[in-house]
Amino acid sequence: MKISTKVEFGIIAVIDIASHSLNGNAVTTPEIAKRQNISKKYLEQILSSLSSAGLVRGQKGSNGGYVITKSLKEITFKDIINALDTNVLSNVYFNTRGDDDVMIRLIDNSLWSKMSSYLQEYAESITLAQLCDEYIKNNEIEHNIPMYYI
Repeated sequence: MKISTKVEFGIIAVIDIASHSLNGNAVTTPEIAKRQNISKKYLEQILSSLSSAGLVRGQKGSNGGYVITKSLKEITFKDIINALDTNVLSNVYFNTRGDDDVMIRLIDNSLWSKMSSYLQEYAESITLAQLCDEYIKNNEIEHNIPMYYI
């Protein structure tokens, strides 16, 4: 499976916003772009998709930036991926020779549909809270920084 940079950077952006807004402050696009080494212009497009999906909300004003719209435990990895590209977790089909081919049906039913279901279920089982906690924990260990400074 190949994941687009839009999906990759979108996941990074959501985790960054979630982990850097725990104190209630909004996170600006330039801050995310600098921390994560993502083009500000590309990041704005990604944040627009995430905003349209209701995962983040932009706030205007002197304390403006982006915040997560729901509890981190309510947002799943599946929600984030689907907001950025609905094809990533869609069902895989292997039908190149017709529906009446027994081998093709066997492969579709025994392999591809089960793999697709597993991937969707797994993505739905991971919450933004879990991803954020893991990021903070790894960042603390790697940089020896207490969580409240992140």
